[in-house]
Amino acid sequence: MKKDDEENFYINGQHYDSMVKSRNAYESVPFYIKQAKKYGGPVLELACGTGRITIPIARKGISVVGLDFSVKMLEQATRNSKENNVEIEWIQSDMTNFSLSRKFSVIIMPAAAMNWVLENKSIEKCLTCIKDHLNQDGRFIFNLFNPNLEILKRDPSKKYDIDKYPDPDGKGTVVVTVSNYYDEATQINNVTSYSRINNKEIVKKLRLRMFFPQELDALLYYNGFIIDYKYGTFDEKPFNSDSNWQIVICHKK
Repeated sequence: MKKDDEENFYINGQHYDSMVKSRNAYESVPFYIKQAKKYGGPVLELACGTGRITIPIARKGISVVGLDFSVKMLEQATRNSKENNVEIEWIQSDMTNFSLSRKFSVIIMPAAAMNWVLENKSIEKCLTCIKDHLNQDGRFIFNLFNPNLEILKRDPSKKYDIDKYPDPDGKGTVVVTVSNYYDEATQINNVTSYSRINNKEIVKKLRLRMFFPQELDALLYYNGFIIDYKYGTFDEKPFNSDSNWQIVICHKK
């Protein structure tokens, strides 16, 4: 994970909120609320962003802490939590290297946040931090992409429409297109996004690590986790080759 990726890929927290409202980005919220209620608090959300999932969990009366690397996202998260009249501790830290001196019943990592962690050493550090902060009978719950080769192998010279959302500054509609180049040796998808607001275009770059299903299962096992459930949808349908997501509930060995 690089600081540039976290801080610079999204224009700012207001744009992020406007963007996720325009797509089906809230489909995962009921799933994570259900798991938080099932396994109990306190809950730690890694890569919490602007509080899209943290705040609904807090509104259910469950103690929750939000951790994110991006100052911009946490500033918007603070505004959002105040507007929703909930008390949430927001922590600025790297999810591959954090120490909070306490443990949690549930640690969640929604929104494909693990795909942002590129190197194996960083992934192992992240999983070690999670184990260190998880109660012995706690659960680590997360979702990431199920790699789609058709998307990964697209022509890198072409742009594809992915988003359209109202500009939070009232300057019209933001139209987002992307191009990507997938490096098979590193399993990293190099994404460039182009956000057009009127006649201005903002270009952002991001690298995402792809985790193939059997690779992910082995990675968890050899880093000390046992998978309880693996779903392909947020309504808990079993994972299969056609699933867009890998949604995992696991515990420490």
